[in-house]
Amino acid sequence: MSIKVEHINKSFKIFKREAGLLGAFKSFFNRRYEYVEALKDVSLTIDKGEIIGILGENGAGKTTLIKILAGLIHPTNGKINVNGFIPSKRKNNFLKKISVVMGQKNQLWWDIPASESFLLNQKIYNIEYNDYKRRLNELVELLNVKEKLNVQVRRLSLGERMKMEIIAALLHNPEIVFLDEPTIGLDVVSQSKIREFVKEYNQKYKTTFLITSHYMNDIQALCKRVFVINEGKGLYDGNFDTLIEKINPLKKLIFEVKSNSDINKLIQVLGKYKIEIHQNILSAQLPDEKMTHLISELFNIVTPKSFTVEELPVEDAMRAFFDNPRKFID
Repeated sequence: MSIKVEHINKSFKIFKREAGLLGAFKSFFNRRYEYVEALKDVSLTIDKGEIIGILGENGAGKTTLIKILAGLIHPTNGKINVNGFIPSKRKNNFLKKISVVMGQKNQLWWDIPASESFLLNQKIYNIEYNDYKRRLNELVELLNVKEKLNVQVRRLSLGERMKMEIIAALLHNPEIVFLDEPTIGLDVVSQSKIREFVKEYNQKYKTTFLITSHYMNDIQALCKRVFVINEGKGLYDGNFDTLIEKINPLKKLIFEVKSNSDINKLIQVLGKYKIEIHQNILSAQLPDEKMTHLISELFNIVTPKSFTVEELPVEDAMRAFFDNPRKFID
């Protein structure tokens, strides 16, 4: 087991200012506060070597959970064990076993090449020099950035910069890595390369990855399991594909026939299903089992010019889920 979270809560004390100039003046002498609950009774267990997606809308509590697990902030109450350590105590042996990459924040120095920041990390984590060179060479090769090592960080593209951030985070060979929006702002090719690297690295080193991302393609490509937070509460913990099937069990068939005469041959079949016809193209939305039966019947009668079976885009499915999560969760 890498991580065990038991019934944690996190509240923030927020200064409440009254509106207007007069209100601001009153607030200066009579300060009022309110408490905002960011996490409410969250429990979670993560095994060594898992890649798990932490999902939720903005303000749901994802980043707060990551910061608590990394020891950056304290929980209000509850128990946390990360690799045998209490994160908030920030012990050196704990810090050497974790790493945090935040897509919207930089750990590299902008005005110097990434290679010099890597040397700084080598000193900070007290990595033996030969181990450091071996790790650096391996990561540089995996991410294909050898030609960019001595380029000033500010002159790198977003994709190149994120690769360098990941190298800096992995040089000390952490057992747990927190990736917060690792592909934000990247082009499609760079996103794909980051995903491929994480998958390959996890398979090789059995490193535990916790990933938060608004790009569902990241989650779909990397995470079999997801933990969904809504309004600070753990709402779903389980298989990602199972969740998507709950949200939208329908698949869409696009079946193009060669001529209008083929349409006539299918009249008997068409009456049994809700099928739309536009010129020579049939389309239907059905659950998986009924879709299989329909396709089988269609093929027994005609040979199509083309056909495809599509699923609802994952982004759309999750948007529908967050609009009304209780509709899909028992």
